[in-house]
Amino acid sequence: MKKNIFTLALGACLLGASFSSCDLLEEDTSVIIETNSYFQTENELIGAITPIYNYMFKDNSRFGGISGRGFSLNCGDPALTSIRGLNKQRMLEFDDFNVSPNNDDIEMVWKAMYRAIGAANNVISKEAQINKIPMEDGQRAVYMAEAHFLRALAYYNIVSYWGKGPIVEKLLTGSEAAQVKMSTAEQVYDFILKDLEKTTALPIKSTDSGRANLEAARILKAYVYMNMAGYPLNKGVEYYQKAADVAAEVVNDANYSLYDDFADLWKYDRRLDQKEHIFCFYGNYTLLGRNLGSYGGKGLRGTEEGGWKDYMVETDFYNSFPQDNRKAATLYDVIKYNKGGKLLPVDQQKPCLDGKEGHVWIGKYRDLGGSPWKDVTTNTIYPIFRFADALLILAEADNMANGGPTARAYDALRRVQHRAYDGSASVANILADGADQDTFDKTVLKERKWEFAFENKTWITMVRRQLVKEYNKTHGSEAPGFDASSITEDDYFFPIPEHETLINPNLKN
Repeated sequence: MKKNIFTLALGACLLGASFSSCDLLEEDTSVIIETNSYFQTENELIGAITPIYNYMFKDNSRFGGISGRGFSLNCGDPALTSIRGLNKQRMLEFDDFNVSPNNDDIEMVWKAMYRAIGAANNVISKEAQINKIPMEDGQRAVYMAEAHFLRALAYYNIVSYWGKGPIVEKLLTGSEAAQVKMSTAEQVYDFILKDLEKTTALPIKSTDSGRANLEAARILKAYVYMNMAGYPLNKGVEYYQKAADVAAEVVNDANYSLYDDFADLWKYDRRLDQKEHIFCFYGNYTLLGRNLGSYGGKGLRGTEEGGWKDYMVETDFYNSFPQDNRKAATLYDVIKYNKGGKLLPVDQQKPCLDGKEGHVWIGKYRDLGGSPWKDVTTNTIYPIFRFADALLILAEADNMANGGPTARAYDALRRVQHRAYDGSASVANILADGADQDTFDKTVLKERKWEFAFENKTWITMVRRQLVKEYNKTHGSEAPGFDASSITEDDYFFPIPEHETLINPNLKN
């Protein structure tokens, strides 16, 4: 299979059309997209699809989308924290469960998702024009399915972080956008499922790594069912079964698999393999002479390596991480480089806990393909779905749907556990036969926490399983005076950005 990277180059893909009003809410009355001359060729259609990825990944800056600001929204995860003081209050609001509607990060991610939705609507609403474009048989359906998948993914982020959101499925004028009504969580999830019904034309694997594919759509659908089974809809057994069955399709099709070595997931030279990563965004430092996103560069490094110290690992999380085959790739606990990216002599290296910030750093996104992080480089990947997602969805959901672990739930869990623990000091963590439902469930949730650390999935799991308070019992060691008992269900979802509610008071409801 030919392997290419689907790179993200916002400025190069607009083809002369204005996306300046792609926010959901703008104070002008201009039409969001001028369409009279659009969609005359296949290249123009591709040029209209590409911005959907761009908005979601990085929005209109290097780190405005989920690949950068998304880490802040997940700071309620007990794995993540930030340095106290300096300019980190926007991250600490999430970390300490005191998020303001004026928080820059909720506004930036909200806008990024609705810009992506607006760009997707631009494609979906022009199906009649697109049907007239000459192209290979079947390719038109693939493009339309791609737009539906990306719109579904954007809405999944909205409802997962905000618990609701206005459904916009067509192009709006500014005055129309300022009157749009809020939709409930169930309405948004139902809308996502309708979009995902229109993704069957997607390829199993794309020749361009980083583009939508059918297995990614299936995993997204399974996660929607998982969220609907849990809080706040609490639809329970029926929806757990739906999630299990969809995840089983991905597992049984075996188009993807686990790497033997967990560390291979995070190696720059393996990122085009399409072996375990089913869908992810690719950063590219050299494209257009600038970098795209900050998650792999300065933001995840400390002072002594020239970093911004934005996102650090909570010490209790580090201390509780098992001594397994994932730990070295997941956690960076020895300062090995200077500010310029030069490897230090061994006698000058030291534990991160003895460094200026006194914290361990995220290890997964450090291989940048040789680019220096002093330039905030991001020659790495931002994972959305991988094969381990399908396995652990299947394990959790099948157990919850059937009152105890089934054979396929055990098999799915053990595939993840054997890679993690075989030959390690924590091999005893592999769950023995005969576990009851509760024991199996707790084991799966622990594996999710370790397996997906810093992939921005744990917070959503904490909310749907109502584990936010339990998972943050030790957060007081990072935030003196913090009391986890003060956390309520009101903290599970973030406030709608004030900028949006001022323009449209309907969004306050």
